[in-house]
Amino acid sequence: MARLRVHGEVVPDWHRLGGLHNEIDLAAAEHGGEVLGCSDMFFGPKHNLIMPGRAANMSDGWETRRRRGPGNDWVEVKLACEGVVRRVEIDTAHFKGNHPDTASIDAQRGTGFSPSGRAEARPTLLPNVKLQPDTRHIFANELQHSDPITQLRLNVYPDGGVSRLRVFGTATESGRAAIVTRHINTLMDDAELRRVCGSSEWMRRMTAARPLANAFTAADEIWASLGRDDILEAFAAHPRIGDKKGTQWSAQEQSGTASATDETMNAMASANREYEKRFGYIYIVCATGRSGDELLAMAWQRLNNDPDTELRVAAEEQRKIIQLRLWKLVE
Repeated sequence: MARLRVHGEVVPDWHRLGGLHNEIDLAAAEHGGEVLGCSDMFFGPKHNLIMPGRAANMSDGWETRRRRGPGNDWVEVKLACEGVVRRVEIDTAHFKGNHPDTASIDAQRGTGFSPSGRAEARPTLLPNVKLQPDTRHIFANELQHSDPITQLRLNVYPDGGVSRLRVFGTATESGRAAIVTRHINTLMDDAELRRVCGSSEWMRRMTAARPLANAFTAADEIWASLGRDDILEAFAAHPRIGDKKGTQWSAQEQSGTASATDETMNAMASANREYEKRFGYIYIVCATGRSGDELLAMAWQRLNNDPDTELRVAAEEQRKIIQLRLWKLVE
């Protein structure tokens, strides 16, 4: 067997990569970046530009032929997701007599670069800067565009070779939401989906609805359509407030109880018992960002609700938990 080709799109496992909240190379192939097109790649393919690591030699970079007419060469890169760029790295490693004289970068949100390679009225991310041979250039203070972008064009003047392009930045909320949806559509397994919501029917419908257009909207719509038994199944998957035997996600969500006094936690245990005796299921509350005292006060207040009202209140708290846990899929 001489070759194996597997054509598709890169979908990273962000748990393994440390989470999407961190600053990352938004253009990197291993993060889901993609080279969409270029003016020329006579000596080196355009996809080399976003490959991992530094180039091994000139053939491991992107290089164009010498231009004999007007204009300049360019390459267009789609970022892994919408993000705000903090710094850019243009590496001309191994290109000594054939590197570009200067380079600039145009920004774009959404699609819109013309097939001809000309971007009309596009914001300038990096103004025209001088490049040196065989050098790793890092630009941060020079960047002029701070709004979110989804793709960019590297312009080289007039031609030449660039071994790597790095675009470091942070994903926007919209960008992370798109990645969550892609994760569910491609990488999600039953065990991970159950961590988001313990209702078997919710899981079944989420899986059946793939590919989802928006995971957060679908999650809300499916949750709102469930019956009482399915809702109670989801409740039963949670530990009690103050219980040390929950999952890592539960422990994070209940971290506000870690600093609570023994008196507060003893009172919380009493409130849990009273709540379960009155309503027949455990006290469900979106605990993220709330202290032990706040959770205790809410429990006593909700004990005044009638059963129908409390089921609606508890279901809304579960909905909030689902939404927060969807974000955790890429954290």
